Amino acid sequence: QNILTTLRMSNIYIPSYNRPNKVRTFDLLGVGRIVVPQSQAAEYRKNYGDAVMSIPDNKDGSVNKKRNAIIDLIKLQQEDQSAWVLDDDLKGIKRKKEGNMLSADEIIELFEKTEIMAKDMGAKFAGFDYSEDCMKLKDMTPFSLTKPCFHSVYLNVSDGIRYDERLRVQGDLEYWIAKMNVNRFGLKLNQYAALSFGEDGDASSVIGYNKNDRLKGAIAINNKYGRKIITHNKKGNQKFTIPIKGA
Repeated sequence: QNILTTLRMSNIYIPSYNRPNKVRTFDLLGVGRIVVPQSQAAEYRKNYGDAVMSIPDNKDGSVNKKRNAIIDLIKLQQEDQSAWVLDDDLKGIKRKKEGNMLSADEIIELFEKTEIMAKDMGAKFAGFDYSEDCMKLKDMTPFSLTKPCFHSVYLNVSDGIRYDERLRVQGDLEYWIAKMNVNRFGLKLNQYAALSFGEDGDASSVIGYNKNDRLKGAIAINNKYGRKIITHNKKGNQKFTIPIKGA
């Protein structure tokens, strides 16, 4: 069973940086390709062996550069040009209505089902909610243009869309907007929340950004698309208004 699981989920990529002893996503699932810069590969392999896949250091160095390097790997390694890209600090996936955390086997099964649905409908982007609050984000709402997917996403990269390497932060949001803008639709399973430890989201982390950096990223995205896609309240919380005609 473990061999079958490894074979069938060889399309999971886990970008990681400076966490050779703590790739929580791999620890949880037991499958995936941990993508790290060449200079860190030896340290990672001490703990994760053949699961580690290295890329040249000059293709790393920022979140969006690394994601583009993974897109290149997907094109080379996946016949159907599609794969899962998971942050390395996944805590788990919760079925929101019942409040149940899925087991590793259940998560892999959910990935497989989501992948089948995405392929059946021709979606080039799929994912889950990122909040476990059922009321706040109306988890049973079947249609929305204002709830992007982050952290654990399924990508079909045959459309040629890449991450904007000019953005230090907010790259995952801009990529989702680009996918929606070009493809006009995506798949999001609102009844599940992909929860992370959030270790990449503050100034003391390996990425090292804060709310002011997020604001700068939002302004850059608004300028890029020529409209206020992202607005902020006084507390710095973001709100998305995605005016994509025809989506």
